[in-house]
This record gives sequence, C-alpha cells and structure tokens, in this order.
Amino acid sequence: MFKKILFSLIVLISFTGCIGPKPLLQVKEPIRVQVSQNEVRDVIFKATGRRGWQAKKVGPNKIEAKYARSRRYMAKVAILYDTNTYSIKYLDSQNLQYDGKKIHRTYNSLVNRLRREINVDFKRLVKQRIKEARRRPKKKTPKVAYAPPPPAPVVHAVVAPSYPAIHRRFGNASYTFREASKENINSYALVVGISRYKQNPDVPYADTSARAFAELLNITFGIPKENIILLLNEDASSGELKANFEVIKELAEKTGNLYIYYAGHGVPSKNGDTYILPYDMSADAMYLEPNLKLKNIYAKLSKLKVKNVFIFMDSCFSGKDDHGELLYKGVAPVLKAKKTIVNTKKITVVAASKSSEFANEYEDKQQRMFTYYLISELSTGKTKLDEIYPKIKQKVKRSSLKKGIGYKQIPQLYGNKKVKLY
Repeated sequence: MFKKILFSLIVLISFTGCIGPKPLLQVKEPIRVQVSQNEVRDVIFKATGRRGWQAKKVGPNKIEAKYARSRRYMAKVAILYDTNTYSIKYLDSQNLQYDGKKIHRTYNSLVNRLRREINVDFKRLVKQRIKEARRRPKKKTPKVAYAPPPPAPVVHAVVAPSYPAIHRRFGNASYTFREASKENINSYALVVGISRYKQNPDVPYADTSARAFAELLNITFGIPKENIILLLNEDASSGELKANFEVIKELAEKTGNLYIYYAGHGVPSKNGDTYILPYDMSADAMYLEPNLKLKNIYAKLSKLKVKNVFIFMDSCFSGKDDHGELLYKGVAPVLKAKKTIVNTKKITVVAASKSSEFANEYEDKQQRMFTYYLISELSTGKTKLDEIYPKIKQKVKRSSLKKGIGYKQIPQLYGNKKVKLY
C-alpha cells in the first residue's frame, strides 16, 4: 500500500511541474536523403501514427498533429516540410503549463520522441535506396573481336567550351543551373514567397518557387548568398516587407543590378490600384498600406542609382485565389485592376499574367507555373529577356490551357526589354 502511495506522489509531483517547466522545444531538422514531398509526407504520417499522434494534412506543405494517448493533457503541433527540411512547431496545449516561453517537460519529451521516430524512417529510406542501387543489374558489354580502328581524318573543328553546371531539385522539379563565371558582388536581390497566409487561402508552392529562384540568382546570376534577402511565409509580414524594401534600396549600388521576385497573392483595391499581399493582412485592408501598392513600389525603385532593376511577379491581381474564390471576405465586389505603368528605361518587369488572369500552380512539378518555365530558361545562362520571353510565354499559355479555358495565363513583359539580365 505504501509503495502505491509513493508512486502516485512521484507521478503527481513530476506532472504538476515541481521539477520546473522547460524552455519550449522547437524542432527544425534537415532531410539528408533525396526524396519527393510525397515521400516526406508519408514518413511523417507513419511516424505520428506509431507515436500516438492523430495527424491530418491542412495545406500543401503542412500537417497538424494532436497527441491522443492521454486524457490528462493535450499537445498539438504543426509539422511543416519540403524536400530539404521539416520542422515541428507548437500550436496548442492543455494542462502542460505553457506560459509563452516555457512548458512542462512532458511536451518536449513527446516532440523529441516524434522527431527521433521521423529521423529513423528517413534512415530506413537511405538504406532502402542503397539496396535498390545494389540490386540493379549491371549492363554487360558484349564481347567483340578486336580490330584496329581506321585512321581518323584530320578535321579542323571548333570545339564548344563545356560550362560547369550544378543540379538542384525543388519539389518535383529538377533544374540544371549553369554556374556563373564571376561573382556579381555589387548586385542585390529581395526574394519573397508566401504559400501560407494568416487570413487568406494558400498559394501552393510559392515558397518552393522562391527558394528555387534564389538558387538561380546565386548560381547562375553570380549574386553572393549574403546579397540575397529571402522572405518566406510568416517572415513576409507587412512590417518585414516594408523594412526589407528599404534595406534593399539602401544596399543598391551604381555598378550593380537590383532583382525583386515575388510569389504570392496580389489584390486590387476598389479603385483598381494593385497591391502585393503580405502574410498577416487581409485583402480588404490593403488600402491602409500605400507602401505595398505596386505603383508606389515601382516609382521608388525607378529613382535608385543602379544600373538596372528587374522585377519578377508570379502573382495575379484579379482578387481571386488559385481556385477562383474571392479574397475579399463577405462581399462580391466588381474588381478591375488597373495596368501598372512602368515609365522608365531603368526598370524591367516580367509578370506571370495579365491583371485579369490567373497565375497558376504547376502541381506535377510542385512549383508555380510561370516560375518553373522562367527558371528553366534562365538557368541555361541566357541573358536577353526579349529572346527568352516568347518561349516562356508560349509554354505557360499552353500548360495553363490544359487546365481549362478559365485558367488561361499569358506572361507579360514591360519596361526596358532589350537590357541584359547580368
């Protein structure tokens, strides 16, 4: 009887926190095996099921999991993932003494066990890939009788130089980036990709496309990584966007170029002015943010003392999401976006579509459609937009029409069309 009472006291003391709460554990882990996003998703679902978590997919790259084996407490987490990393973030809890910074050690223990379980499954995948490679039959070279080769004719040919290339995979898209011959240390870039919004529908694969575009700038354009500002999802809040637009303006140099890339929602106001939509704002409140109005952004960038400004917009400004639903809540306004005029030779804008059209996702490649074809052309080292643009336009139009006539998308090129990219 005494042993039972003592055991109950120990359990009660440890759970009520007399040992003291611990700092909240936030997990971010690299994925050390080449896998697709679907394989990452399957690994996470299997691991959560074995560890007593009830999981469900709530977005293109997001899973919510709730611990379901205890009636005394509850823990709920968000698991965000792509092909390179996954992270486990706190969402909610009950009876675990969370005060905003610290939490009962039971939560950290649950999350740690889940992390280890996921990593074990990734290690199994590595071993499985190694076994599959060993099982592949080796091609046998047929034996032939040796005969001396005939003398080769003397040909004075010009041998094309071979350029170094780097292969990268983002989602289901594989790119081969031609490596830059020199670093463009005086050029800078701001790259923004918002897939998950706080108050608005998702923009599938916008963050994945932004990562791929940042890699293009680094490898093929030769811009050092420290010169590239990358804002993804919740990091692209209204405050962060405005602050980093100011930072990039200050960094701009006379002898370098400036590159802006945006993938996310674009919205028209009731008077037709167009805005880029940050992570934390609703479409109907954008008139309060004149600094994020496209016309104002272009006007400020045109005054900078730089060689050229290149803007790549993978966004539509129809006020609708990828499925045709209005971003404005509770109303059905008649919205018509004005064409934003680019009136300087210093700025070149490549837009995913006309203001009245969709900017589609490319589900097979797990990329935004416009960005996929844009990177595919630019990664080869081509620098003249007026030569590249017709190919991008044709491929995007053809792929969008395969989704249906209502998804028609035709990229646009504005401003200085003859200038070289770098």
